[in-house]
Amino acid sequence: MTPFESSRQIFPGGFTIIGTGRLGASLAMRLHNKGYVIRSLYNRSLATCERIAGLTETEIFGTFPATPTDLGDVVFLCLPDDQIAPFAKKMGPLKKSVAWVHTSGATPAEVLKPLSTDGSGIASMHPVQTFTIKNRETAFNQCFVTLQGDPDLCGKLKKVVEAIGARPLLVDRRQKTAIHLAAVFVCNYMAPLFYASQELLKDNGVDVRSRDLFGPMVRQTVEALLNHSPAEVLTGPVVRGDVGTIDQHLDILKDSPKWDTLYRQLGKATLSLARKIEERDSSSDGELNSRFKRI
Repeated sequence: MTPFESSRQIFPGGFTIIGTGRLGASLAMRLHNKGYVIRSLYNRSLATCERIAGLTETEIFGTFPATPTDLGDVVFLCLPDDQIAPFAKKMGPLKKSVAWVHTSGATPAEVLKPLSTDGSGIASMHPVQTFTIKNRETAFNQCFVTLQGDPDLCGKLKKVVEAIGARPLLVDRRQKTAIHLAAVFVCNYMAPLFYASQELLKDNGVDVRSRDLFGPMVRQTVEALLNHSPAEVLTGPVVRGDVGTIDQHLDILKDSPKWDTLYRQLGKATLSLARKIEERDSSSDGELNSRFKRI
């Protein structure tokens, strides 16, 4: 029996999705396209909800569930982190013995405890992915989805994750938070780095966008990082022990204290990584370290 067939038997009443933003809409469409029943959809914006309902052949939709019978066997809360707990309390009068699952990366499943007093299962199912209108059809392809919460429910959801083409990863509460933190480093922090790059160009009279100037180089670097270890991909003055170039950079940064601080912090992290490279000339590491520590 395939993961889809077995999970359809486990959840014959289908799914409810509350929150049809980018993630909620993508999840609804993916489940529908794979053959699952979307029992109902809800969103603050009725127009948005109605549009996704049309695409997923969902007859029950609105801004909030009217009765417990409108809910599927699993209710996915695809809401911002700070809205999950208040919404869970709001759902209290409507709850029945269904599974309650939120999709937040940072929030543990335990935030849904107010909904588990009748024996309902609770879990967190977080796709390690970013969702846009453009990648709605492919976002789940081979992406990891962390599952944390009631072991029995997570085991059942594992089959759903597999059926929609993603890769389930069972984690505990601390591991879940650690994964979210690690994702922030590699994904969220790229945007401020691009911003810093753009500001440095502008402050020094370079009239070209950072993404245009460095786009080809960034694409090549990201591709290399996806196929090799960070130490193998590392380039630049730190790995070469080029103290002179570092001094030139710091000279330009002396009138930009916020970027100076960021440069030194990243420099220290880069030096730590460079030291993992075998047969690298480390004779300049002491001088490099002193530059990055200087206030």
